[in-house]
This record gives sequence, C-alpha cells and structure tokens, in this order.
Amino acid sequence: MSISLLVLSGIVSFLFWIGNQMTPAPGTSSGNGNPAILLFLLLVPLFLVIVFHWVHLLKVYMVPAAWLIIGILVIAGHHILAFLYQYHRLEEYRNVIRQAIMDRGGVVEENYVQAITTGMSIHINNQFFNVNTFFMFLTASLLFAVLYVLLDVGDERKRSSAA
Repeated sequence: MSISLLVLSGIVSFLFWIGNQMTPAPGTSSGNGNPAILLFLLLVPLFLVIVFHWVHLLKVYMVPAAWLIIGILVIAGHHILAFLYQYHRLEEYRNVIRQAIMDRGGVVEENYVQAITTGMSIHINNQFFNVNTFFMFLTASLLFAVLYVLLDVGDERKRSSAA
C-alpha cells in the first residue's frame, strides 16, 4: 500500500511539473484558454485515491487518536505557512512580469498585470503547479484521511457502546 502511495505521488508530481511547464514566459502573450485546467480533472480522482490509501495505512497501523490530532495541527500549520509563502511568491511573480514588460519597452498597466495574474490565467500556472503546492496537495490528502479515520473511529465507539 505504501508503494502505491509512492507511485501515485510520483504521478501527481509529474502532473504538477507539466502544469508548471505550461506557463508562458513573463511578458509574452499567450493563446486563448488554459490547457492546464485539464490537469485538475486528473488530479481530483488521484486525490481521492491517495486519500483512500492514506486511510488504509492509518487503519492498518492503528495510529492513536492523539497522534492523529497532532497531525491535524501540524498539517494546518503547514497549510497556513504554505498559503502565506504562495501569496508572497505571487507578488514576486507580478514584479517579474512588470519588469519583463518594461524590458520590452512596454508600459506597465497595473490592470493588465492584475488581470493576467488572477483566476485561472495561463500566466500563473507556475503559481498553481510548483513544489509548494505539490506538498500542499499531498498534506491535504493526508488531512482528509486523518479526519475520516478520526470520525470513523468515533462512529465505531458509538456503535460498540450502543450494542
């Protein structure tokens, strides 16, 4: 089961790498649409399969509830720091785009910079698909698994006390 988690993580990391590579160079124009959105269609079922594998491992090794709760706190802390880091990286990337526009002799229009660096723009694929967001993806799957196991353990205790 742990080998399959490793293989699935490798597949997910490859998809994140592909998504990152779909980012046009700063200051260049791009076509219409963002093909990296299709990667989300692959990542959602992979996320669910990874959660299933985590649940199986957590149940097989009968991880104590106290450790699961500590895990939730650690993962929550990781996600808070990762979101803050990603926000900072987006602001840095906006500056890179501004500089690339100026280097090409263009005039930087803030509305344009904001428009191409918000939502699902192809210009920020590297902000959605990078090492940080890859680890956020993996720890989010572990978080869902831990929550499921904790809720399932609570249900089992209620069922056994009612019988």
